[in-house]
Amino acid sequence: MDLILSKERVDTQECDVLVAGFFQDERPLKGSSGWIDWRLNGMLSHFLIENRLTGDWKETTLIPSQGRIAPKLILLLGLGKVKEYSYLRLRELCPYLLETLKKLNVFNICLSLPYEERLNVDCGKLAEVLIEGIADCLDPDQYLFDEKWIRGLRLFFAEGEECFQEILLGVQTAKSILEDRLDIRIFVSSERHLEEDQQVEPASPGRESFSLKC
Repeated sequence: MDLILSKERVDTQECDVLVAGFFQDERPLKGSSGWIDWRLNGMLSHFLIENRLTGDWKETTLIPSQGRIAPKLILLLGLGKVKEYSYLRLRELCPYLLETLKKLNVFNICLSLPYEERLNVDCGKLAEVLIEGIADCLDPDQYLFDEKWIRGLRLFFAEGEECFQEILLGVQTAKSILEDRLDIRIFVSSERHLEEDQQVEPASPGRESFSLKC
């Protein structure tokens, strides 16, 4: 599994689908969902007004990005009530999210779920929990996921430069915890300066190059 970190925002990530979460009882939309709504000229707000979006727990709505942002598709994920949001609830959500993504047959996925001090969820721990929750789905005694598909995923995390180091620490922690269960490579995109002990992964044709963080 490849984890790709960027100092840019989610709307610039060249991936198959962007997963953005939002709450049932929080309006207007905030975080990445609010930013996407703005980029789509208020489309999500209109869906809310028309009750085509609610934010109910595990509600999933797939819409095309119409070329307004880099990800081809946007998967809006209902997270229920704000007061029920927690790391444990997010980990429980992972199998359902993976099942939904597997049906879409996508590999390049940008994950952007809410984090804030008021939610008692920080971006670094959030990334760690999501990765560990995905790794849990490799257990054949509990789940029937395609192991090859999970191991081949490329997960993007892009919450801006101010969150970069915290997310990097979170994914490094997950990699350390899961080293006996899942082969994880961590890449950093759009980084101009590389430290001497870093290796540079060769870029595939037509793709941006990434530096490898061990």
